[in-house]
Amino acid sequence: MPPPNPVEVIRHDDAIVEIRLVRPEVRNALNEATAMALADALQAAAEDVNVHCVLLCGDGASFCAGADIAEFEANPTALASERLATLFTPALRCMVEMPKPVITAVNGAAAGIGIAYVLSSDLVLMARSAYLKLAFIDVGLIPDGGITWHLVRRLGHIRAFELAATAAPIDAPTCRALGLANHVVHDESLHDEALRWARVLVSQPRQAVAHVKNALRASALNDLDTTLELEGQLQDACKASPEFAERIAAFRAARRR
Repeated sequence: MPPPNPVEVIRHDDAIVEIRLVRPEVRNALNEATAMALADALQAAAEDVNVHCVLLCGDGASFCAGADIAEFEANPTALASERLATLFTPALRCMVEMPKPVITAVNGAAAGIGIAYVLSSDLVLMARSAYLKLAFIDVGLIPDGGITWHLVRRLGHIRAFELAATAAPIDAPTCRALGLANHVVHDESLHDEALRWARVLVSQPRQAVAHVKNALRASALNDLDTTLELEGQLQDACKASPEFAERIAAFRAARRR
């Protein structure tokens, strides 16, 4: 009998794909099979023209406990850089680069490399009891998966250093205050609220949402002049779209009433 699929893909309203980690017995720790299945599911969603929004979540009591330590122990000489490039980087790049919003719903713990998926999202909801924990330092490692890149840009060096060097848990309200999460919701309503936000985003003009994501992601790397030029190019593309014409017509019709 084949092992159960560690990643479940659920379709909502045709345009929303939920990708759920399903290894609750190990708090959704990412072994090789799970990481690869997650990357495949994200890539399939990115390539599916009918998908407008992706929802990422974890089954059971935790979102993701990080990389599965059992695999490190089984192969202690394996280069971490090779595992990152093979197992994690493709999925994380896909989340950032796909022209669709990715919502992550965090229940329980998001630890280790699991935090990289949270920080690579476009919108983050956390259950009130959820928390982030940069547990790398506890086992003599540094944050990876792009975590240092995200944290220093959002928090600055001294806050990022404190969190990375102490591995102190960051509760959900603090994450929201620091700009690491958009909303904190009651535990029992996390999934429903995440779906509600997905439907909000799906109701917006698809091309405009994609270009908003593109412009904001690019602005983290570009100077002002390059950003202004890119915004102009993306605005031209939005203005030429059928969605723009439809929305303008509806706006004008509403004003005449």
